[in-house]
Formats: sequence, C-alpha cells, structure tokens
Amino acid sequence: MKYIEFQASIKKGNINPTYIFTGEETYLLDRALELMIGLFMTPEGRTINLENLDGRTSGLDDLKASCETLPFMSERRVTILRGADALLDKESVSDELLKYVKSLGDHQVLLINDRDGKIKKNSKLYRYLNKAGATVVFEKLKGKELMDWVKGKLTEGGKSISYADLNYFIQQSSYNSRNISTTLYDLDNEIKKLSDFASGKNIDRTTLDQVLIKPLDKNIFDFLGAVGKNDTDRAMEVFNEIYLMNEPVPRILYMISRQFRLLLGYVTYREKGYGSGEIQEKLRIKPYEFGKIAAQGNGMDQYRLRGVLEEILQTDRNIKTTSSDQRLEMEILIVKLTAGGKMLDN
Repeated sequence: MKYIEFQASIKKGNINPTYIFTGEETYLLDRALELMIGLFMTPEGRTINLENLDGRTSGLDDLKASCETLPFMSERRVTILRGADALLDKESVSDELLKYVKSLGDHQVLLINDRDGKIKKNSKLYRYLNKAGATVVFEKLKGKELMDWVKGKLTEGGKSISYADLNYFIQQSSYNSRNISTTLYDLDNEIKKLSDFASGKNIDRTTLDQVLIKPLDKNIFDFLGAVGKNDTDRAMEVFNEIYLMNEPVPRILYMISRQFRLLLGYVTYREKGYGSGEIQEKLRIKPYEFGKIAAQGNGMDQYRLRGVLEEILQTDRNIKTTSSDQRLEMEILIVKLTAGGKMLDN
C-alpha cells in the first residue's frame, strides 16, 4: 500500500506487528518511522523501548532478543531493522525469519526499513507481508498530493501562495524530472529558504525567482561531490543528467569552473585563517551557496584544485579551438579529474 493508505489504516487503529517500508521517497519513509515510534512511546521512553538493528552486523538471535524484550511503561516496543536483505540472502535464515515474524506478539512492532530497496519482491517474507497489507511503498508524490504537501509546509511557516505560483514552484524544483534526483527533503529545504527570505506572508513569483536554486546548480554540486571522491561513474552520471537537460556544454563547463574557483577561494581563505563570515563576504555568494561550498571545501587540497582548474581550462580551449566532439571532451575531462590525486584527505 501507499503512504496515504498507511496513514489512514493507522488512524483507524489497524496496526500490524511487522511492516516493510520501502521506496524512493525517503522523506515520507522517515516520517512514517517517526509516526510509528511516536504512537507507542514518549521521547524519553525511546532509550528503553526502541532498538535499531542492522542485518549486516546483527543476526537472527539479536533480532529475537530485541523482539522478545517486553516494553517498559509503554504499549509496545519498536524494533527497526535495516539491512534485512543480508539476512534474507541466507535461505535457512530467511525461512526461520518468516516463521518468527508470523509468531510475533502484540507487544512488539518490527519495522523493516528497506530504504535502499534491496529486499527482493519475490522473497517469501515480502510476499507474505504484502499479502497481509504490511508493505508500505513510499513513492514520489504527484499531482494534488504534491501540491497539498507543499502548501501545507508553507502554511506551517505562516506563508501563503497562489495556485499559479505553487505550480511554478513545483516546476522549478525539478521534483517531477526524470533526469534529476530531487526529493521532498530538497523541497523542504527550498520551502524553509522561501519562508526565511520572504518579508511578507505571501510568496510571489519574484520571491521564487530570487531564492530558488536552479536544477543546473543542484547538479553541479552533485558533480563536485563525485569528483571530490574520485567517483568516475557518479560524475559521468551527473554530467549526463545535465546534458540531457539540453544545457550547452560550454555553459556546463563554465558552471563547473565557477564552482571549483569558489572552492579554491574558500580553501585558500580558510588556510589563511579567515572566518566563515569573512570568506562568504569575499566570495560574494549567498548564504545557501556558501553553505554548500563550505561543506564540500572542508578537507580539500588547494593544489589539487588548481590542477583541476588547469584541466578545465585546457578542455575549454579544446572545445573553442577544435572541431572535437564536445560531449566526448567533457567525458575525457571527467576521467582525468576522477583518476587524479585525491582532493579529500579522508
């Protein structure tokens, strides 16, 4: 079932002893976990009545020990199991786990957190819980559900928005894009920025244009992160996402160059002992962008960054002075950047 159906079921008091939570919208998944925990215990009671287990490091005996512990001054005890696929990969354990799940008492709720989607849909456990109406799939919101969610978050912050501008916000957020990975966590951050920035109660088109981070900028930050980790595959993936947005290669290269120059400036000023406020002022960028730069700049090496900028400059020359394939030139650049020395100390 979907998140909306799950919420309705919980409100009616229909609670299963075991659930599998899965799906790409981790914001809703995390809220569902909090909802279930909050049903049965106070924040103070979590120390005693809540346990988190990882199937990659914990065995079936650990799970049984947690589930068989009685709740203390609480209606039920909650056990959250991540990495359940590691247990299910062993057939003997898989069968025993299914048998155990079927026998769970009503003093316990077992929440199997499959946020990575690694539990096979044809596994015995998944099929059993799915038939029992205990698999909750957290899909991306669409249509009216998405609009209601955004409007609700703005209302929480004391803001209002017209129907037309609400549509515009969703379009600009790239949440519905197939080529860009944008979640409700991203939308929530954008909404918070809007609420902080807007002086009045109403969010209008001018405010949206001033505050919203463009899809290209978001991808550039993802690209920087991949290059910083020498992750060739991810860097290629992000570049192709940008390319499929029909962004001209020279513009993509300019944006990448700009961000690396900002990173170099941040690292250089930081090494000279400047504080965050002083660095932001010198770089002349907004607080949100500075936060991104600062997060990715920590641990980076300025000498490696200078080398990166030299490679970018050479690629720019190749694109402007030869008839070479621009996309191929970018792919060659990515291989050079991610195959070079590490920018990160860790």
